[in-house]
Amino acid sequence: MATKAERRQATQNRLKAMQHPLRAEAFGLIRARGPISPAEIARELEADVPTISYHVRKLNEYNCVEEVENRPVRGVVEHFYRATDEPRLDLEDWAELSGGQPEVAEILTDEFMQHIIDDFAASRRASIVGRDEKFAITRHPLLLDDEGLDEALEAAIAYETKMTEIAARSAARLAADDPGIPVSSSIVLFKMPPRQQNGLR
Repeated sequence: MATKAERRQATQNRLKAMQHPLRAEAFGLIRARGPISPAEIARELEADVPTISYHVRKLNEYNCVEEVENRPVRGVVEHFYRATDEPRLDLEDWAELSGGQPEVAEILTDEFMQHIIDDFAASRRASIVGRDEKFAITRHPLLLDDEGLDEALEAAIAYETKMTEIAARSAARLAADDPGIPVSSSIVLFKMPPRQQNGLR
């Protein structure tokens, strides 16, 4: 498990990496579709290969991506990258960020939500979600008091803990040659402005 200093450094690296919009787009593609090469990214983003290669090298320097293979393609060696695992922020880290660096916390929440959107889009493009019977999607606009909000946050944390335990048991049951079933599991809970609460008031 990453130390607090490692998590903080990873967060700072990610923020530096995302400061250039083209680099952020390239990272989004690597995260969603990696392993992928700079040449493939350049074709997708309609950008020139040297520019994309530069930005991918910067992402690699910031430890946002890692090279996983290289192979000859049409007479040149293409390098393929995937996104690195993100050290998870704990509640204390998040409290420090939101209190001392609210703009950082906002960027991170945007990125986390983009992960969820990217996961859904990938499943939708593959005609999985909505057609496969094993899925669950819920949305509950609620009106809570302070105590209810605290209870809801505890329930969200309990859900995450439960899913981690389920993943560990699944990993123990999987055979060496069984890749398992890729699944995206998310829970999102946040306050809304009164006018956005869909008639709850």
